[in-house]
Amino acid sequence: MTPVLHGRPLQSAIRRLDVGGKLLTNYLTHLLSLRHYDMRNDAYIVNEIKEKACYVSRDFPGDLEKMWKGTRGERREPYLSGAGIAKDYVLPDFHARAEGVVRDYDPAAAARARKAAAAGGAAASGEDVLTLRNERFVVPELLFRPSDLRVRQPGLGELVMQSLAVLPIGLWPGLLANVVVVGGNARFPGFVQRLQRELVALVPDECVVRVATPVDPVVSTWRGAAAFARHPHADRLAVTKAEYDEHGAQWVARKFAAGLPPDSS
Repeated sequence: MTPVLHGRPLQSAIRRLDVGGKLLTNYLTHLLSLRHYDMRNDAYIVNEIKEKACYVSRDFPGDLEKMWKGTRGERREPYLSGAGIAKDYVLPDFHARAEGVVRDYDPAAAARARKAAAAGGAAASGEDVLTLRNERFVVPELLFRPSDLRVRQPGLGELVMQSLAVLPIGLWPGLLANVVVVGGNARFPGFVQRLQRELVALVPDECVVRVATPVDPVVSTWRGAAAFARHPHADRLAVTKAEYDEHGAQWVARKFAAGLPPDSS
């Protein structure tokens, strides 16, 4: 996360969370491989499942409770019905479908499939179906609770507070009222609302928190970089490979800290 003031990043307050899309995809691969099929060689499909079916929970303990199967031999009603959380993901067959399909969980169809599997037969529909339950929300939850995967970092909300803590408190209201999230993870349903709720609980009451995302958060960073590359004075902030090899990434920060002259914007 990068606080920006007057178009310049505040280097001392930049913070990084070592949980990104690749780690989330790998974790989902691990869960699916344990519970369904070995998906370790199907990273593309797993990433598609993540993008189509996962969401950020607004009530993580409550959703987790609904998806608890119960004690051994028990099947709790919310688990059997799906509780509005479970979804079926129909895997692509690369003949009729090149992409997988998410559809509502059908308890009756699931019961028939279990009986067919127990009898050693195949599903009547001929489809390969993954029933997704808590995988849908425990994977994105790592963005807010990295410790669930033993990543020794705070979640996004606390990381924002760490960033603010090194800045004068007079800057907090302006920054908190203009939080913009970009990147593929910002597309998870519930992501913006969850981050806003966490920040509201952490910051002083007098601060207004507004979290927003661009229309297409995946390419918005690229568009910003493309606009910067067209700037007539972009060369003043550019770092050559020779400079980078000599001074490292700190040279980039140094040039951006200097910024462009006021009359060049």
